[in-house]
Amino acid sequence: MLPFAGHQPTSLIDFPGRVATVFFLAGCNLRCPYCHNGTLLNAEKGEFLSHEYVMSEIEKRSRFIDGVSFSGGEPSLYDELIDFIKVIKEKFSLEIKVDSNGLRPAFIKKALPYLSHIAIDIKTTPDLYKNLGTTLSKDEVKAALLETKTILDSTKGVKIEYRTTMYPPLVESYERIYKMFEFIPENAEYYLQRFINETAFSDEARKTTSYNVDQLERMALEVRRNTRKDNVFVRAYT
Repeated sequence: MLPFAGHQPTSLIDFPGRVATVFFLAGCNLRCPYCHNGTLLNAEKGEFLSHEYVMSEIEKRSRFIDGVSFSGGEPSLYDELIDFIKVIKEKFSLEIKVDSNGLRPAFIKKALPYLSHIAIDIKTTPDLYKNLGTTLSKDEVKAALLETKTILDSTKGVKIEYRTTMYPPLVESYERIYKMFEFIPENAEYYLQRFINETAFSDEARKTTSYNVDQLERMALEVRRNTRKDNVFVRAYT
């Protein structure tokens, strides 16, 4: 049983350019201090939504939504989600989006034929993933992110979005951002995403001051100038 732990019936922001219904899966292979979905990390089986509920909610909304988005937590932990997505595509012909941290490239490769949009959260450079609770070594993180990039570099017909939550302890300099471009496909839009401390998972993160919108806009401008990439944007959620 897939651990569906939350549902946002209608969203205008989770699936860019689409009206979507969003389902959140419990569990994650990271423990990001700034995570705003921290309650999903320890959700228990009795709290999960049934597959019947999920399908009925999609059917109920299928006349006025464009797509279904799967977020988390970390959806790529569950290979059986791919078969579930296939069923939705066949039954409702809706577009599908998946959010992922990119650390399970095998899942991404299998899921891509059924997706319209994929969003990859690149957190920081591989050497700092140790601060995010991963069991992977720096080299394993690097290999996974590079494999995901290679897969997405050759993908056609799927909108690819990369994003970094701009948590100052993990993204403290332009040099850090520039190093992260090694893992971002050329065909991806890249978003510097504002960190919201009020809803953060850890006490430390809740006490950390976020970059403000003006700072993020200046960062994006500087990154565009120095990388000669026009597809770098700010997502403020204000």
